[in-house]
Order: sequence, then structure tokens, then C-alpha cells
Amino acid sequence: MTALDPRADAVTVMTSEGRLEADAVVLAAGIWSAALAATIGERLPIFPGKGYSFKLRIDDAPRHPILLDAAHVVMTPLHDGTRIAGTMELDRRHDRFDRRRVEAIVAAARPYLCGACWEQRWAEWVGPRPMTPTGLPLIGRIGDSGRAFVAAGHNMYGVTLAPATGRAIAQLIARGRSEIDLDPFAPPRRAATAWRAPRTRWPPLPAAARVRRR
Repeated sequence: MTALDPRADAVTVMTSEGRLEADAVVLAAGIWSAALAATIGERLPIFPGKGYSFKLRIDDAPRHPILLDAAHVVMTPLHDGTRIAGTMELDRRHDRFDRRRVEAIVAAARPYLCGACWEQRWAEWVGPRPMTPTGLPLIGRIGDSGRAFVAAGHNMYGVTLAPATGRAIAQLIARGRSEIDLDPFAPPRRAATAWRAPRTRWPPLPAAARVRRR
């Protein structure tokens, strides 16, 4: 998806593979939602907060996700190892990898784990989380057509809040309202906000998230 053109009767979605027509469109593309909303003149206060992760093997690996609350680290079992994730870095170079952040995660999690192969970790990764100034996600209509919506900016709780967000946005589209009070999450109107997006080089939308023609 590269741009939107919402009208009274439909929404045209421009993609790298052509144009699509839809009754409604929901921007749920993380930090990329801000760049997409900008194509219809909307400013969404979403900016990248960098998180880091890596994989390793643990002798007695966890069988379900575990939050090491005091260490601010999450462990997630995968088919080929355990994913260790954490930290928050505010840096306009959202794609710049800082090894010190990985070492900080190792230092924080090491006291809690026995049998972890810390020196044989792999798949070290950095990626942007969609952060907002208030800490609340943006859920609601954007633009003037009534056919464009956003459900993004969940900060560090995207997976946790995804089911409730999906239900709320589906009800809003289908019924015109949600059983959840969405006023606290309403995207700012153009005339009501002076927020300006940071000068950030936005990366292209990942291929896996692009809309594909069927």
C-alpha cells in the first residue's frame, strides 16, 4: 500500500501492484500508518520507538511467553529457539542497529535464566514500535469520507491489545459505533492539533504487509 483516495462511495487503495477498490480501509500498519495517512492530509502522532530482539537456545526452554517484569524483557518460545526481546530506544535512525542495546538485554535477563546459551545467540534484530505521545493507540475514523479508519500506535502492547482493537474497529465500520468508548483513542483532527511529525526517513512498507490483488 502506498496511498489512499477515499471518496463518498468507495476508497481507492494504491499499491505497488496496482489499484484496489474497497468499501472501507483500516490503516493498521504500525509506524507506516502515519505516512499512509499523510497521503489524505491527515497527521497521525505516531513515531518509532526502537525495540531489539534475538534468539537463543535454553536447556529448559519456556513453553509459553514469559514477561520478566523487573528486567523489562519478554521471552517467546519459537520452533527453533527462544526469542528474547526488550528495550526502548527513541532514535530517528530507526534502522540503525546498536549492539549495546542487545548487551543490555542480555545483562538484564541473564540472572533469571539457567542453561541459556548467551554467546551463541542469532537473529539479532532491531525494529520500530509505533509510539504515541499519550501512550494510547489511535482508533477511529480519519479523513472526511467516513470510509478511512486507523487502528495503530499501540506502543509496546500491539499483540496484547489486538483482539479488542479488532473487535472495536469492526463494530465501528459495520455499525457506526463500538460497544467500547473510543473517544479517548480518537485520532486528532487536523484543525485540533499542532503536532508535527519528526523528520524521519520512513522505510518502505514491508512486503509481507502489502495489499495484494486477488
